[in-house]
Amino acid sequence: MQILMHRQYFAGSVATALALATASCVSANTTASQTTVHIFKSAGTVQCAGGGDDLPTLARQLEEAGLKVRSSACGSDGRMRAAMCGVSDGRIVIFELSSDDAQSSSKLGFAPLGNLPEAKVVPCR
Repeated sequence: MQILMHRQYFAGSVATALALATASCVSANTTASQTTVHIFKSAGTVQCAGGGDDLPTLARQLEEAGLKVRSSACGSDGRMRAAMCGVSDGRIVIFELSSDDAQSSSKLGFAPLGNLPEAKVVPCR
């Protein structure tokens, strides 16, 4: 009987420890996700011609507006389109900013990355 009670106490302690560890991980991730936001802007490039703006140019737009870029990447909007010269190629540039800067970035033509659920990171050209 005494061994059985000891096992139940031990199992309860382990369950409590796991619950506390899980809760602390969840709250740490929630806090981190609330402090930053991913935004994007079309690079403005078109099939057969290129053109548009590159990542450093768009990053400079944000920085000149007083917004701190935490990370950046090139991407694709993930949408299908006809292969035709002069049509957008779907290239985007993705930035991570403080969530406080999201509204200011929208005034510069940037939008939340969540608006493009099919978007993905691709190598910069």
